[in-house]
Amino acid sequence: MLFLLINHFAFGQCFKEISAGYASTMAIKADGTLWAWGDNTFGELGDGTTVSKLVPTQIGTDSSWNTISTGSSFTIALKTDGTLWAWGYNVNGQIGDGTTVEKHIPTQIGTDTNWSKISAGDGHSLAIKTDGTLWAWGLNNGQLGDGTTINKYIPTKIGTDNHWSKISAGYAHSLALKTDGTLWAWGWNIYGELGNGTTVDKLVPTKIGLDNQWKEISSGWAHTLALKTDGSLWAWGFNTQGQLGDGTTTNKHIPTKIGFDTNWSAIDAGYYHSSALKSSGMLLAWGDNEYGQLGTGSTVNKSTPNQIGINTNWDKINAGQFHTIVLKSDGTLWALGNNTYGQLGDGTYNNELIPTAIACPTSLANESIVAKNNFKIYPNPVSTNITIEANEAITETSITDCNGRVIKTDKRNNTSATINVENLKAGIYFLKIATENGSTIEKIIKE
Repeated sequence: MLFLLINHFAFGQCFKEISAGYASTMAIKADGTLWAWGDNTFGELGDGTTVSKLVPTQIGTDSSWNTISTGSSFTIALKTDGTLWAWGYNVNGQIGDGTTVEKHIPTQIGTDTNWSKISAGDGHSLAIKTDGTLWAWGLNNGQLGDGTTINKYIPTKIGTDNHWSKISAGYAHSLALKTDGTLWAWGWNIYGELGNGTTVDKLVPTKIGLDNQWKEISSGWAHTLALKTDGSLWAWGFNTQGQLGDGTTTNKHIPTKIGFDTNWSAIDAGYYHSSALKSSGMLLAWGDNEYGQLGTGSTVNKSTPNQIGINTNWDKINAGQFHTIVLKSDGTLWALGNNTYGQLGDGTYNNELIPTAIACPTSLANESIVAKNNFKIYPNPVSTNITIEANEAITETSITDCNGRVIKTDKRNNTSATINVENLKAGIYFLKIATENGSTIEKIIKE
């Protein structure tokens, strides 16, 4: 029963939205709470500090978060009431609060309650309102689309069209779809990332080709992925690492069909790598693999889509700079690639070459179980000894890892206990404390 309980606690239905940034990760749980981990140099995690986190850490207690998008050291988000929030790095005004001062906690942007879609790029932000209008702010080398190269410090309406449906912000270029299925692009175009057959930059949204069957878009550092309504996969732009997936490392200046399959269902472009899902639930990846972000078990680049493992229950993907975050249909979270700043969330700094399960964290509301049962557990995180103090006799303690394996068990009969964990590997564990009147389980982090 303990095995089943721990497994459910660690890996049960958990996250519903994910976003991988430069070296940090944001996620929203099924209960609407917001979580963050990884690099926090500029306050991009939103917990009020600039201290990096190695495991998912709850940001505030609000449970009305709906959508998140993480850029390069900043994050923008929407709540269920349609309000817009942002935090982190802000030197170019990418937060949108009218300043260039970084914010260390989620900060509401304006008072509008009709925001519906968001996308954070390297230094700029895009958004669509419920009325179909397009808005942009932040760094502007043309990627805002307002016809200038002047930075904007608050959300700025782009044109008068009200038929915008989807957006994707890259490093210095932007992509969007209209409700009629047409594809539009603007910003830098040195590698052909706009897809209009040239390398000339565009300062306003420019229609790409004549097709009206586009349904999904994703912008990487300087490459672009897209899906059509027939399920076919297309790519263009920068390709030195094989991130387009056409078997070459040659840049492409127009949308190029990748293979012949027509069962692609989701795409996401990282800096130099690409990830995608098929309608069967298969996970595939290609491009740069220096840190194992493709999940193939090696660090060898791939210039064509490679299936990752044999699982067919992958549901959502998000590619960061050099790491990838994936959700399965059961809500479990998996991470792979670079972990220099703890952006994978497994409690370590170790890179992962294959998808690695990340334990589902306990919400602050649930963590109060420890206090309610009159337990004190400290320190946590712990490096050597963890101490337990209780108001009643402790009968047994046990430590279980994230795979449900019991690491150590001790019988006791006193109101305090000290457990040596010095020999445990760094990571997440679960401490069960039993008394005559019941038991509780607390997540502990071994440093």
